[in-house]
Amino acid sequence: MSVMRVAILIAALSLAGPAGAQVMDAQDRLRAQQQLDELRAQQQLLQQQSVAQHNELMALDARLRTEQQAARIQAERQPTRLPQLPYPAPAGSIDTSKLPSIPDAALAESNRRVQEISKNRD
Repeated sequence: MSVMRVAILIAALSLAGPAGAQVMDAQDRLRAQQQLDELRAQQQLLQQQSVAQHNELMALDARLRTEQQAARIQAERQPTRLPQLPYPAPAGSIDTSKLPSIPDAALAESNRRVQEISKNRD
């Protein structure tokens, strides 16, 4: 090889170095942009999934509240049932001879005293 050819080759290689680096930088930028686009797409997909889950939870909550209200209304429509007594209720009349009694004279005297006291208050 001649000296001239070697000089031309060295000059060409020295010029190709920065140009090759520029090509690599462009490829790196393109690759980085693609990665950024992929991340943005993933983020948007996750956001959409989050909104869908939130909407589903809100629908389930609304359905649950509706069912609870319907059950409450249904329960209110049912007639009230009195509890069963643990023992049978007595049938017939009560024997009043076994109840304590106060003589009429004692009741009249008590009533007279209450009337006197109430007159003194006025």
